[in-house]
Amino acid sequence: MNKMVIDGSMNTDVKHLIDNLHLPDDNILDMFSFSFSGSLLTCDEAIRFIHFLRSELDKRTQ
Repeated sequence: MNKMVIDGSMNTDVKHLIDNLHLPDDNILDMFSFSFSGSLLTCDEAIRFIHFLRSELDKRTQ
C-alpha cells in the first residue's frame, strides 16, 4: 500500500475550507460536500466535522 506523504503543504480545496471556517455552518455546507470512505456525510455529521476542525484550529492559536 502506498502512503501519502504529509509535508505541511495544503491542496487548494483544504486551504479554501480552512479560509472559510469563520462563516456560518450553512454557508460552508452550501460551498462544500464532505465524504468519508466513499460515503457522503449527512448534514449533522458534516456540521460536527466543521466544529471539530474549528476546535482543533482554535487549539493551535491558544
